[in-house]
Amino acid sequence: WGIDETSVSRKKRLKTQLTTKEIEAVEKKIGKSLTSNIIDNDFINIPVRGDVCASMGSGVTVFNEEQTGVYKISRTLARDIGISANSTEMIIAKGDSMAPTIEDGDSLLIDLSKREIYDGKIYCVRIDGQLYAKRLQKIPPCKIKVISDNKEKYAPFYIDFSKNLDFDFAVIGEIRWWGRVAR
Repeated sequence: WGIDETSVSRKKRLKTQLTTKEIEAVEKKIGKSLTSNIIDNDFINIPVRGDVCASMGSGVTVFNEEQTGVYKISRTLARDIGISANSTEMIIAKGDSMAPTIEDGDSLLIDLSKREIYDGKIYCVRIDGQLYAKRLQKIPPCKIKVISDNKEKYAPFYIDFSKNLDFDFAVIGEIRWWGRVAR
C-alpha cells in the first residue's frame, strides 16, 4: 500500500507526520478517510444567519431568520472566547454606531445563552423587532443604559423597566467575537 507497519511505527515513535501520499495510500487500503474525523473533532459548526443583521444605527427589521450557511471555527478558538456550538450563531453588522469597534459588514458571533447584562459588554438586542449591536450598562434598580461607541453621532438612551414599555425589548445574546475581512 505504499507504506508498511514498520514505517508507521517509526513515524509514531519519532512523532513525525505521515505524508499526504502515505495517508492516501492507507485510506485507499482500508476504504475510509483517516482525516475526516480529525477535522470534524477539531472544529465546531456555527450557524450563519445571512439575512439577519444587527444594526448599528437606524435598526434593521428581521424578516428571515433562516440559516443560510455554516461557519467552522476551531474548538481551541471557541474555548478561548468562551462559546459553544449549541448556543452560538453568526450574523452581520450593519451601520456605524459601534464604529470604530465594530464596523459595517463585520461578522458577529453571538452567544445566545449569555443574556445577563455585565457593564460595558456588547450585546445583540431586539428593540421593536429590530436587532442592534450595543453596549449595555445596568443602572439599578431597573434601568439599562444603551450605548453606541460612535458617541459623536449617537447619544446613549435609557430603558426603564419600572414603567410599562411601549415597545418590545430583549437581550438576544452577548457578542463574544467579531471580525472583518481586510479592506
